[in-house]
Amino acid sequence: MRLREFVFGAALMTIAIVSVEANPPAISSDASRDEEMRSSEVANHNERQSDAEVNLSELLSGVPSPLVVKDKVLGSAYFNTLSILSRNNACSDFFGGPAASVDVFKQLIGRVQKYYDTTAIGISMSGKTLNISNNLTKTKYRLFERVLINANGPFYRKRGSQSDLPLPRIGTFEPNTREVRVLMFLHELGHIMKGEDGNWLLPNDGKDESLSRLNSQKIEGVCGRQIIALGKHDTRSEAQMSLAGKTKPMTLDERDKTPATNAKSAEPAGTIPLLKKN
Repeated sequence: MRLREFVFGAALMTIAIVSVEANPPAISSDASRDEEMRSSEVANHNERQSDAEVNLSELLSGVPSPLVVKDKVLGSAYFNTLSILSRNNACSDFFGGPAASVDVFKQLIGRVQKYYDTTAIGISMSGKTLNISNNLTKTKYRLFERVLINANGPFYRKRGSQSDLPLPRIGTFEPNTREVRVLMFLHELGHIMKGEDGNWLLPNDGKDESLSRLNSQKIEGVCGRQIIALGKHDTRSEAQMSLAGKTKPMTLDERDKTPATNAKSAEPAGTIPLLKKN
């Protein structure tokens, strides 16, 4: 009798193990270029997204990439964007709320690299994509293999590195400004997050400059008030985030200091935003 119960119990355990292995973390594969999430990434993702309640203060702590610490301009743009997404406002609501948007944004920045191109491209995302479904924050998003910021583009400069011609505005913002850098980050965030309707918040625009302009205008229409307010608010919130990430907060002068000229662009508002995908 005991032997039969033991065999029955062992069979149940085997069924349970098979059931667990047959239900991995929710990673969609609706794109032909999707790659399998590596086992280490799965473990790290599950550890971050446990059954515990999302703690925004924990999400804000630390920095996702050493580049955020080394590059003052990038670091400033990162913390400025966090200062918007971490609060309840129209902008963070558009991206699914503070907890969801901060989590995805940090993962996006974790993949950022700098490169040098003679073109006026600002930020490009390319390569294989990893589609993720976060049941805790009710968020679906994708991560591109490569996220590149052009050190010669409007994120860092006002004029072209070769021609010295003024780079165009993005939306209504001048290149190489606090506002335009945040707009560019939010633009990219819109390309990797899905809305409640199951569509990307911003459609792909890598080969369509007109659509890229419209996408930037859409983000500015939703988040413009918060972006403009960045130049008016005090630096306490950014300092707190910097300390959370164990980096030194920057002064206003340091945040806008780059090798580029301070001459204003002569291009009209709404010119090609130069945010390329794929």
